[in-house]
This record gives sequence, structure tokens and C-alpha cells, in this order.
Amino acid sequence: MKLKVIRIFALVFLIFASVNIAIMFFLGLGAFSDTFKRSSYNFSREPVENDTMYLHEQRMDKYSWQLDSLIEVNPLQAELFSDKLSKKYKKETFFIEYKALAVFKQAKFEEALQLYKEIENPYSEFVGTKRNDNRNIALCFKNLKQYDSAVHYFKISSIDDNLYNLADCFILMKQKDSALFYFRKKLEGIKKSNNKIYQIKEMDFLRYKIDSLKKASR
Repeated sequence: MKLKVIRIFALVFLIFASVNIAIMFFLGLGAFSDTFKRSSYNFSREPVENDTMYLHEQRMDKYSWQLDSLIEVNPLQAELFSDKLSKKYKKETFFIEYKALAVFKQAKFEEALQLYKEIENPYSEFVGTKRNDNRNIALCFKNLKQYDSAVHYFKISSIDDNLYNLADCFILMKQKDSALFYFRKKLEGIKKSNNKIYQIKEMDFLRYKIDSLKKASR
């Protein structure tokens, strides 16, 4: 009698254990399914090949080092190469900027000016390009001796070394008071900076320019 009870108890235990194992298996399968769905969703959110900014960065990485080297050693070759790339990637103004720089290096300032003016860079918020384009436009005007236009673009580009360029333009325009104003503004800015100890030579140069202009104005 005892043996029979033990056998029944063992059978019930086995059935109960089997049911639990089955439940755990299906629960685990469901969890795996959810995990797979989540990972698939996350994968689908990764940058895809036709993403515009992704392609822009890829092209910059691929071609910028070549163009930078050519600009230094052979501006004409840089112009031809960047022109070829700009025709291939018509929506990418990155290569037009390189062409403009290559043309500028060849002292073809009128052509460079037209190229810079045509640029409307959709990535300027990421790389600060528009600010640099305005400065480059100003440099073109300065080299073309159109100083009023140069002053305008130097002012709106808001780059620090434009204070030197502004002062220089006003010297060329024989407006010494305005030149003095910008040299003094640059000097005061350095005096207020935390790095003025490293800019002693620059401060001495600015003082020399200011004194020279003062003497010339007498």
C-alpha cells in the first residue's frame, strides 16, 4: 500500500515538473521574441546609407585630405579636381568651396568671389562655413581693391582676426581714425583675455601700429 502511494506521488510530481518546464520554455521564447523585435527596431534606427549628413561626412573624410594637399602644392590641379567632384555631387557645396579657395590661391579673385557668393551651404550650422564664406568674400573684395564691400563682409563674418583686416582696409582707404579704432579694439580685447601673457608680441605690434598711425595723423 505504501509503495503504491509513493508511485502515485512520484507520478504527480513528474507531471507537475513537466508542466512547469513547458511554461518556462514558452515564457523564455516570448521574451526572446520581444528582445529580437527590439533589436530589429534599434537596428532600423541606425544611420542608413542614403542619409544626407552621413554622406556629407563620408565625402569630407574621403576627399578633404587630397584637396588640402593639392591646394598647397598645385592650386590649379586642386581647382580641376574640385570642379570635377562638384559636377559629380551637384548638391554638395563642400567641393565648390575648395574650388573657390584654389582659384583664390591663383589670384583669380573675381572668379573666387563669384563662387563664394553662390554657395549656400546646408551644413553651415555644423561647420561654421557661412561665417568663413563671408570672410573669404571680404578677402576677395580687399584684393580687388573694393574696400567698402570688403569692410561690410569682414564685419558680418565676426571672426576675431577681422579686426586686423578692418584696420588694414581703413588704412588703404586713408581713414586713419577708423583704423586706429579697430587696432585699439583688438588691443583691448587681448588685455582682457586670460591668455595675454602669451600674446605679448602681438600687443607690442598693435602698440607700434597705433603709435605709427598717431604720428602720421599729426
